[in-house]
Amino acid sequence: MYTVPSSIDNETIPVPTSLRDSLSCLDVVWADMFETEDINHDRVRQQQIDFLRGAPPKFLTFYPSGNQPTVVPLVERDGFNDLIQLVETSKRKHRLITDAPLRYQPGSGGSTLAMQVLLQFRKDLRCARAIDSDLKTKLSDLSKQVLDLFLLSNEEHAKQDRRTVLLLLDTRDKMDNYVPIKNVLCNKLIEEIHKRGINTDTPVVIILNCIPTDFTLTDTMMIPPNLSEETTKQFKEKVLQQIRLQWKSQRKLTTIHLHHKNSSGSTLALDVLSDLSEEFTFKNTRESDITSETHKKTIFLLLDNKDDKPLRCLLKTLQFKLKRADHPAFIIINVVSKTAVRLPDDVKLKMELLPDEKERFAQKSLVVKREYKKMSQKLPSFNIMPRGFQREDADKMIREEMVNLIEKDSESSGTRLFSFLALINSYVPGSHLSKLLCKRFIDQSEWPSDEGKPSLEMILKPFEDLIVIFSDGEQKAECIRLAHPMIADACLKLFTEHNVKRSVIALDFLDSMVKSNEISYDQLCMSMLVTRPEGLTGKETFSKLILDILDEGENNTKQCIDLLKSASSLFSTDPFYPQALARFYYIKVKEENKYEKAEQWAVKAINRDQEKSHVKDTLGQVRKNHLQSHFKKTPNKVCLDIAKSAIDAFHDEAKAAEIESEKDTSFNNRGLLGFLQVCNVIFEINKKKDLEQEYISGLRGDIESRYDFFEWYLVYSRPSSKQEEPAFLCKDVEECYMHYFKQGEQTGKLTLNEKKMKSFAGFLHFLQSDINVLEQNWNAIANPQSNNETQMVLYTLANIILSQFDKPCENLQDLQARLQELWKTEEKHRSPEFYLLILLLFWPDEAQTVNQDSPNLENCVQYMSQSYERKYQKYLRSRFLVPLFFLGKGSGLQRLVHKKLCKTDLELLTEGDENVEVSYLQRINGEVKKHEVFAVRDGQQIQVSPCKRASVYRDGEVSFYLGLTINGPVAYNIRHDENSK
Repeated sequence: MYTVPSSIDNETIPVPTSLRDSLSCLDVVWADMFETEDINHDRVRQQQIDFLRGAPPKFLTFYPSGNQPTVVPLVERDGFNDLIQLVETSKRKHRLITDAPLRYQPGSGGSTLAMQVLLQFRKDLRCARAIDSDLKTKLSDLSKQVLDLFLLSNEEHAKQDRRTVLLLLDTRDKMDNYVPIKNVLCNKLIEEIHKRGINTDTPVVIILNCIPTDFTLTDTMMIPPNLSEETTKQFKEKVLQQIRLQWKSQRKLTTIHLHHKNSSGSTLALDVLSDLSEEFTFKNTRESDITSETHKKTIFLLLDNKDDKPLRCLLKTLQFKLKRADHPAFIIINVVSKTAVRLPDDVKLKMELLPDEKERFAQKSLVVKREYKKMSQKLPSFNIMPRGFQREDADKMIREEMVNLIEKDSESSGTRLFSFLALINSYVPGSHLSKLLCKRFIDQSEWPSDEGKPSLEMILKPFEDLIVIFSDGEQKAECIRLAHPMIADACLKLFTEHNVKRSVIALDFLDSMVKSNEISYDQLCMSMLVTRPEGLTGKETFSKLILDILDEGENNTKQCIDLLKSASSLFSTDPFYPQALARFYYIKVKEENKYEKAEQWAVKAINRDQEKSHVKDTLGQVRKNHLQSHFKKTPNKVCLDIAKSAIDAFHDEAKAAEIESEKDTSFNNRGLLGFLQVCNVIFEINKKKDLEQEYISGLRGDIESRYDFFEWYLVYSRPSSKQEEPAFLCKDVEECYMHYFKQGEQTGKLTLNEKKMKSFAGFLHFLQSDINVLEQNWNAIANPQSNNETQMVLYTLANIILSQFDKPCENLQDLQARLQELWKTEEKHRSPEFYLLILLLFWPDEAQTVNQDSPNLENCVQYMSQSYERKYQKYLRSRFLVPLFFLGKGSGLQRLVHKKLCKTDLELLTEGDENVEVSYLQRINGEVKKHEVFAVRDGQQIQVSPCKRASVYRDGEVSFYLGLTINGPVAYNIRHDENSK
């Protein structure tokens, strides 16, 4: 009992009691689970009945049936084999930590599938589930315990027996800065691995990462090249599965992205259209014809482009004109051709079955009916699955008795409690209420004396077929929830049809259940009332519940306000409820005094947390929107007063963001951007009405400093390796600069070009736009002073840029000589840009011996890191640093490859495995020592940062592609030399 796989294949080893007792954050799946225990089969049967009714799975749920006729084996969803294969692939990767993501739609069985996979690997890997009770505060403990399980020891000098840990992470929570818990856990695991000095050829941890995902709105599907006839058929089935899933939703419109190479995506999409011709309408629709009443049937649109820009324009038009209905008005297939398509690195599980899954569930349904007989009709969570999660099946489970109670006795405590369960399980799937708190609610609502007082079970008896009561394995407390999110949706719809609106239920829930129990419900209420889901073009304006209440009627703004006010009063120290109210007032309310009320709530939010810059941002946004609204009606001097107050708010936010950024948090740029957006409006007002010219002129200094910030901010970094900045950001920044700095008849483009010619980041813009600007303005930089760092840096970069376009430029040796003279005068305390150029020009060529007089690149990297830390780190620490140049295979300046030229390969370099080949880049030889990476050349050991820390898994010789960011050299796609073990 209590064994795990040994470091020797096909053998197990017992876990010492002391170690076993210390693994408090882990639910370990023992290799001999179910084999040495005396299993009570009646208990197993009851556990499986509870699971089929809708209780969360426990490992006993998966007890193998063997010869036990009372135990019904579980169905394996289509993703089971895919996830097994993904874990097998992860086992072979040379990484400290690898990821096997499972994206699942709540209610589709994602947690069940993940636990099945954990059991499948229990004799091969050391399998455990992270216990997610208060996980955010225990990530350090969790990382240590995972390493203890990997080493089979928590003692420093004890004998070790190593084996990869397969860790199931199934949590919806994010850290306070909205970073996924998995990201923080990975960093802590790597720190712990480095601390213990672990070198390994196999992964220390494979994180089986469960990610709740809403597939009813959108999905992206990668079409592998060279599909066989059978795999093409399977892929088409998955596209059809996604279409049918979206068709069942109540979205206005949905999208499916098909990424492909060559023409495979277009052909496959046309085949799908042919298969669906009887179910959907296909026609060309002019934009001017699109209205909310145009389409009674769903229309299928096919876009076939090389990027997503046409889709973004179309989505903005459609979202504005359409209203919510029972089915989407449009399902858009967006076929995008790419030069390289990576195979998907995750598994997706949806509330829609593929044909072979339907067959398996049909067979299972027969077995369940035979085994459980009449009881089989009271297994709602299972019975919703065999036909593929159809809404009609959920509707059929609502019996006439329930309908009568809702219609005639909606005020009873049992009906109200049932409405609470429907609400929370619809908007926060998987959530539950404490049975103890439900009893208190019943006690307070009815039966003032104990005489004849019914139990909670009696009160809920009319609804018992749809309710599941289960024990929370971590807290050992009994919980209550509805059996499935689709059943919750059906029940909530039933309440609304009988004039018990969502807003009424939610307000009753806050007043009756949450009041006096705020700590128990803070996360649940935040998810329902504040958290904004992702939409097709960014975050939705409000939470899904608030948006649905608005959709219930034309004049439901008051209900939303009352609800948010109640939550704000209950959670009296939380700034996010008054913040949401402020946003609601200025975005949705139509009253004349809406901005005044919005400002009052924004100020109240700030008073609750005077340090959070994102909370302060709302006050600026309220005033900015007030300014824009007033300007449209009457562009007069009153606008300037509003603008001044908005500028004050954004200044205050920017100061708070500066202070926050000193605490290792991400930098909030919205105060800087908001200031520029207000200045844009002031400029338009000034054109129509002369304002205080002294005040207007006084803005120029702040406008220029903020423009300078965004110029390098947007060139040197972006939100993540896969995410681009929103298009409006650069547009608003550049427009503001042109408004205030354009001279006479000068064009805006000329104004911008003159500005960009004065900075390093500005020059880099020319690599992506108009190289002729450099040539036309060459005289301005042609004769730099040898002792002027700024002039020399710009002159050197200009020559590098010209070389990228095969334009005449100074040769490498002459540029080196210029920079070397500057280097000799002072090595330290220079700009990161200066050190970047030293690295670019002096990085040793494989074919040449390093010149002894050349700058010491080991020192240069160190100085550059210090310079970056002083100037940029607090602004960029949470962002992806863009590789500005790569080292290519040419000679002289030609060996430098700018990021734009290899953009299609950047994803492969950052996300691909060590086998990736990029033909025009040069692989650099290096070495790993104590988890640090060095480029090795002629005795020099130049430290470089690994793009992925997890790819540095042991000491020894390596090779990599070299990119240079504003923070120094970065090793991409690190490949360890197998002969150097």
